Amino acid sequence: MKKMYLGLALVIALAGCKQPVPEATTSSGLDTPTAAMPAEDFPATLQAAGTEPFWGVRVEGGKLSYTTPETMDAPRMFEGKRELHDGALTVQGGEGDAAFKLTIARGECSDGMSDLRHPFSAEFVLGKDTFKGCARDPAVPVEAL
Repeated sequence: MKKMYLGLALVIALAGCKQPVPEATTSSGLDTPTAAMPAEDFPATLQAAGTEPFWGVRVEGGKLSYTTPETMDAPRMFEGKRELHDGALTVQGGEGDAAFKLTIARGECSDGMSDLRHPFSAEFVLGKDTFKGCARDPAVPVEAL
């Protein structure tokens, strides 16, 4: 029951915002822009999250803070290289089980639970695990579908 409440708290935290978003989607699950943009065109701070399982990553520059409902009070911290690849922002680093790669791509995204439209899709790979979700600039509101 505690896990459900923590997961719900994460969804509610994402629900309080509104922003218009572009419409571009690919069949790969990650949305890509039509023209390459420099990594500086992505916000320096982004919040990515997904459901089933609930997870969240806050990225500030090349520093990441990864949480799950069980680790909200003690997030795992990572630092990696921030780059642009094929129009998507990536932050990656680490080795072995601690290897990670966060990919943020432009394009409308819905997490399937909150009915919010996020301007970016997200994929977070940590070791052998891959998590998919949505991302946004936490300073800019998002709107409901």
